Amino acid sequence: MNLLPTDEQESFASASAAFLASSLPLTRVRALIDEPDNVDESVWAAAADLGWFGLGLPEALGGVGAGLADEVLLFRELGRALAPGPFLGTVLGARVAAAGGAEGLAAEIVGGTRRVAYALGDQLLDGVSATHAVVVRPERADLVDLAGLDIAPGRCIDEASRVSSAPVTRAPVVASVASEQDPVFRRALVLTAAAMVGIGEATRDMAAEYAKTRVQFDRPIGVHQGVKHPCADMAVRCEAAWAQTVVAALAHDEGLTGADREALCARVVAEEAAERNSTSALQVLGGIGYTAEHDVHLYVKRAQVLRWAPMEKKALLDLLIAR
Repeated sequence: MNLLPTDEQESFASASAAFLASSLPLTRVRALIDEPDNVDESVWAAAADLGWFGLGLPEALGGVGAGLADEVLLFRELGRALAPGPFLGTVLGARVAAAGGAEGLAAEIVGGTRRVAYALGDQLLDGVSATHAVVVRPERADLVDLAGLDIAPGRCIDEASRVSSAPVTRAPVVASVASEQDPVFRRALVLTAAAMVGIGEATRDMAAEYAKTRVQFDRPIGVHQGVKHPCADMAVRCEAAWAQTVVAALAHDEGLTGADREALCARVVAEEAAERNSTSALQVLGGIGYTAEHDVHLYVKRAQVLRWAPMEKKALLDLLIAR
């Protein structure tokens, strides 16, 4: 198992980061906070053209044919950029539709004309403009049709995300896939872990840059142990979380025994990196980090939203111990 990315993967990751930086900078993410929908239509269409929604789908099912190891590179950048919109639900929904026999719907999802929310019980994450929702459980994943449901918008702790209440359990299932056929739950674990790694890395960089440039008493604050030690801890968390996420992705792609365990480990370790790094960065930045003008608090809130996908930490640890 080679944990290092290939030249092609490096190029893909760099191109994805450059696209997000130019088309969906944090200034645009902030602007979407005041909009009813948090999806930038032009960015969504461009993402579809780039093949993002079918990146991990086999070519025979209308996808690009890449592996989970390629998808984690994309979701790492989505997490780092705080990209708003139903990226996770749409990628997983396209897979369920394709594997569940709804090839026409899968093609529409991959093409960007239909969006899929991620269902957390009777809560929909980023489902404002979604036509479907994906329900992911360890044993199976279902794609349900939201047409005709009474969907009530709610308030999300993360202003850049959207949350709605809906009777998802009463929605008709249009496609379904068992974990033996396609372990969608495992993919959800690893992709969410990758997004959390991106959050951890972004906040690590924010803290380190501030520690180098913020001067007090004629010295950068980063020279003090109370600042540089937390920054070092943040870097270690990122390295550990990313390494475990890559191991999980490769274990899945190579069909190794224990791939489920590796995915659970990646998700748990990445959650710690996202949550602890974002809050540590807030502490390093001090008073400025608590202001609405600074971006670090947006990362703190996104980490709190992602911690529920695909399920909360205690349930994940129960599954991990069982394995």
